[in-house]
Amino acid sequence: MGSYNPFRLILVSLLCLMIAVVLSTVNSSEDFYELLGIERDATTKDIRRAFKKIALSEHPDKNPDDPKAHEKFVKINRAYEVLKDDDLRKKYDRFGEEGLKEDGQGQWNRYESWQFYKTEFGLYDEDPEVVTLSKTDFGKFKTLSNSS
Repeated sequence: MGSYNPFRLILVSLLCLMIAVVLSTVNSSEDFYELLGIERDATTKDIRRAFKKIALSEHPDKNPDDPKAHEKFVKINRAYEVLKDDDLRKKYDRFGEEGLKEDGQGQWNRYESWQFYKTEFGLYDEDPEVVTLSKTDFGKFKTLSNSS
């Protein structure tokens, strides 16, 4: 009854580790509205503006020395892609990120340049609110921020 069983100890340790991983994953999800710095009643126009403002400062091309820049931008992009789509936003508001999984929304781990979206999908061509950014815009932003 009191015999030592190393297999049981390993099994219990693995089980505890699995529980810890699951709990950390559940608690690590961030609120999409907070990521974009907007209220829950924000309009699509507000969401686009917030994303563009954050994208200027957080894009990995803008932060080549930040090892977490890609991860940050992926989260911001995911929040934007969900909140700008009325159907996905309703699901997110009702069920959180879990509600998005059944739609196969699993391509959140990458980002593309603005030119990719313009060329491939013609995004933003018709939107008068869109500001087209280029590499020179990032240089101007950096120069302005360094001069203060």
